[in-house]
Amino acid sequence: MPYTLNRRQMLKLIIAAATAATMAPSLHARAHYPTQGTPEPDEETAISAAVRERVQQPWVWMGRAIHTVTFYDTPSTSGARLDTRYRDQAFRILGETRAPFSAHNDLWYETELGYVHSAWVLPLRIYPPQPFLSDIGTWGFWGEVSQVYTAGRTAPSANAAQKYRFYGGHVFHVIDAQVDEEGIGWYKVFDDYPPKQFTNHQWILAKDVRQIPREEMAPIHPFAGEKHIIVDLPGQRLTCYEGEEPVFSTLVASGLPGVHATPTGERCVLLKQASRHMANVPYEGMPDDLQPDPSDIFDLPGIPWNTFFDLEGRAIHGAYWHNDFGVQRSHGCLNVACEAARWVYRWVHPVGGYEDEFIQSDCTVGTPITFL
Repeated sequence: MPYTLNRRQMLKLIIAAATAATMAPSLHARAHYPTQGTPEPDEETAISAAVRERVQQPWVWMGRAIHTVTFYDTPSTSGARLDTRYRDQAFRILGETRAPFSAHNDLWYETELGYVHSAWVLPLRIYPPQPFLSDIGTWGFWGEVSQVYTAGRTAPSANAAQKYRFYGGHVFHVIDAQVDEEGIGWYKVFDDYPPKQFTNHQWILAKDVRQIPREEMAPIHPFAGEKHIIVDLPGQRLTCYEGEEPVFSTLVASGLPGVHATPTGERCVLLKQASRHMANVPYEGMPDDLQPDPSDIFDLPGIPWNTFFDLEGRAIHGAYWHNDFGVQRSHGCLNVACEAARWVYRWVHPVGGYEDEFIQSDCTVGTPITFL
């Protein structure tokens, strides 16, 4: 039955979102970039198109090692080992190929160092240093980290304490711009770290942040009728439909079996957020029913393109801590590649504006989602 969120439920959902992130940051995420216009329904086609597109773009396709990764002379673990890279080291990605590895993931990357399996490599668009925008307007803008990583600091200074390492693909609301004593530009970003959701801020080097243009957040097919999403949990695949026509499909990583399992049944889009800090780190006054198992604590800022579908805080969202979709590994959310999450965020109802940090909905408006 359709239901509408009252203020109490809305606040509950926003807080619950902080405790519904997927696995702790021992993993990080694959991102692929569909071509301009409507993506092909088939995810692999979109990825291949991105490979062709990259040679014409002002960015370089790089891979970040999520954990220690090994490079081989052929796309096979039985090949000769050529090199090794460690967490957060980066390398150029030249292309991709399919070769046996695991039952759910046969994607390999070709690099200057050899072939590496995709599961522990986050592909990124790395841009040249970005221009400093001293006048960001009244509201500011949405920004995306455009380097392999950058530091989130407590003040606009390279000497200020670092609170987090922000990775390529992180999305934030930029709310201020300042120049330090050395003439270097910094952006103040809103970080909705629970429970300080409206008072927490950090500073990032402006050169490491790309302003997300409005067209990259504009609604996709906003007037299309009968939009709905089918999530095939056994097959770990999400497909978007307009009527009977599939318009987009991507692999997911859903909840682990047991207490974190993604529920089946009918849901709908209840809330959209372009950026969300998901964490279950204990804090003073934390309710007893939210206290985490010490072995299960996670703290993930800047999660991009969140589409929440229940009041417990589960969402479809981009993941930057693993790149191994098609298998269960979350706390109940649906992990997808960051660009796939952006597509879903733009396509589903309700439609929102560029300057909306929260786009609230209910089941009379929000796109239906069926979990099989």
